[in-house]
Amino acid sequence: MNGHFLKRNQKNLKIVLVIGPLLIGSILIIVSKQIYADHREAINLLKQSYEDREWLNRLRDDLDELQAGENGFLLTGDQAYLQAHQFSYDDISVRLAYLDALYTDRPAAQLEQWHRLRPLVQAKLAQYRDVTSLKKSGQDDNALRLANGSGQTSIIDQIRSIIAEMQVAEDKMLTARKRANESKLDTSDAVSTGLLLLSATVVIYAGVLVLRIRQLQSIITICAWTQKVNFNGKWMPMEDFLWRRFRVKVSHGISEEAFDGVMGMVGKNLTVSDNQPAKMSGPKPQPDVETGH
Repeated sequence: MNGHFLKRNQKNLKIVLVIGPLLIGSILIIVSKQIYADHREAINLLKQSYEDREWLNRLRDDLDELQAGENGFLLTGDQAYLQAHQFSYDDISVRLAYLDALYTDRPAAQLEQWHRLRPLVQAKLAQYRDVTSLKKSGQDDNALRLANGSGQTSIIDQIRSIIAEMQVAEDKMLTARKRANESKLDTSDAVSTGLLLLSATVVIYAGVLVLRIRQLQSIITICAWTQKVNFNGKWMPMEDFLWRRFRVKVSHGISEEAFDGVMGMVGKNLTVSDNQPAKMSGPKPQPDVETGH
C-alpha cells in the first residue's frame, strides 16, 4: 500500500493552519484597502457635488442681491443700496472663475448650459454698471429703459432659468453618485461576507482534519505478540484488518517490514509488557505493504 495517509493528513493540516490564514489575511488586507479607497473616492465625489451645487446657488444669490441693489438705487437714488450690495458684485467674478474651471470636465449637456449662462452673467454685470452710471448722471429714463430691457425677458430672469436647469442636472449627478456609492458599499459587504465564510470554512476543514487524525490515532490497537488488531472493538488478524480497513489483500501473511509499517500508522512509541497487548500512540503514517488483487 503506497503513501502514508496519516502523514498526508497531517501535512494538509499544517498547510491549512499556516498557509490558509496567511492567504486569507492577505486577501482581507488587500480587499479592505481597495474598499476603503473606493469608499473614500465615493465620499469625496459626493462632497464635491454638494460643494458645486453650493457654488451655483451662491452665484444665483449674489445676482439676486445685485439686482436688489440696482432696483433700490433706481427707485430712491440712494447710493447706500449700491454700497450695501457691492460685495455681491465682487464675489460674482470669483464665482465665475471657479465655475468656469469646474464645468470644463463636465458632460457636454452641462457644459453647454454653462456656456449659455456665463455670457448672461457678464452681460448682467455690464448692465448693472451702465444702469447705475446713467442714474448717477441724472438720466433716469434711460436707466429705467435699460434696466427693463425694452419689454424683453430681463437678463436676470434668463439667468435664473438657466441656473434652475443646471441645478436639475446637478441633482441628477448627485443622485447617480449616491447610487454608485451605495452599490460599492453593497459590493464591499458581499466581499466581506464571502471572506468571512471562507475563513469559517477553513476553520471547519481544519477541525475535521484534526478529528480525523485523532480518530485514526485511537482506532487501532496492535498486539505485538499476536499480530492481531483491535478494529472497532473487534480483534482480528492483521490480514483481515488490512482488507477491511484499506481493501489490501496480503497473499502470504504479513512481513515484519509491513507489520512495522502498520505500527508506524499508529505511532513510533511501542510499549510491550509481558502477556499484555502493546498499544500504539502518536502519528501513524500508512505502511508500504505487498499487495495482491
